Amino acid sequence: MAETEEPAAAGGCAEVRTVLLGQTGSGRSSVGNTILGREAFWTDVSPVSVTARCQRAGGVVEGRRLEVIDTPGFFHTCLSPDEVRTELGRCVNLAEPGPHVFLLVLRPCRQTHEQRSGLDWFSTVFGPQFLRYTIIIITWGDTLRAKPAEDFLKESEELWEFVCGCTGGYHVFDNTRGHEERSQVTELMKRIDVLIQHNEGTYYTSDMLLRAETAIRHIQRRILGEEEEDELQKTEERAGQDEEEARKRAERLFWNELVTAMGHGAIEASGVLEKGKGKGKKVKAVQRAVAIASTPLSLTTAAKVMGGAIREGTKILYKHKKTLLH
Repeated sequence: MAETEEPAAAGGCAEVRTVLLGQTGSGRSSVGNTILGREAFWTDVSPVSVTARCQRAGGVVEGRRLEVIDTPGFFHTCLSPDEVRTELGRCVNLAEPGPHVFLLVLRPCRQTHEQRSGLDWFSTVFGPQFLRYTIIIITWGDTLRAKPAEDFLKESEELWEFVCGCTGGYHVFDNTRGHEERSQVTELMKRIDVLIQHNEGTYYTSDMLLRAETAIRHIQRRILGEEEEDELQKTEERAGQDEEEARKRAERLFWNELVTAMGHGAIEASGVLEKGKGKGKKVKAVQRAVAIASTPLSLTTAAKVMGGAIREGTKILYKHKKTLLH
């Protein structure tokens, strides 16, 4: 699809296609109604999000055909961010061949980190060309009272930087004036005409949206890949730790069995122990141990002790040869 259409005429395009964007509760639908001069979009004071799907309405404004697409808000109470992103993609198709202007609605209030992230989120969803076609609409302008809108915007360095990045600048809207008060709509249409002329009649296209979606998927795959690598590394580390602990347990068991077996073999070879069971056998074993301990150890007895220890120790070595070789 081509990214340009015929250049804007001196009095502006015969048809202007706009998309309303903003966070939940920012007043997007009210702005759309004020621009069209009628209740085209449903508005309500509600703790939950009102707009769940893209809606299109149109009318003649300042002598030209104006198409307005309302969209679900960021921080939607019923839709996930992915569902909102998918629905936002429909607005480009509804404004076919593409919107001339994105009207990003901002309510004048304390800007939290989440709200600031929401603005960046729109730039991510629509890609690097988004700001080129964007005008910031400061709604509920009456709440600013005597404070200039620029002073409010500059109170947040990040917000002011974002607004300055929007080619269309900003425009203050007061929805309380009613549909009969058209001066603010006239001024907005003039600003829209300036933006369209600056962009030489071009508009945001589905190709731009496709490139943005491709970039998002690429980032998601990269993050997912990094997470999978991290999880694999953690799994390998846990497996290594388990294996090391098992090896240490096997070594402790081996040494315990080796010492015990060698001791048993030495005692058995010395003649202290006899085959069989019973209390009498134990008494004789104690008596023989005392006798051996009280006399010098002969070479023959020493050889028997060593031979018994080696014989029993060899059995344990053979039993654990796999562990030792590993």
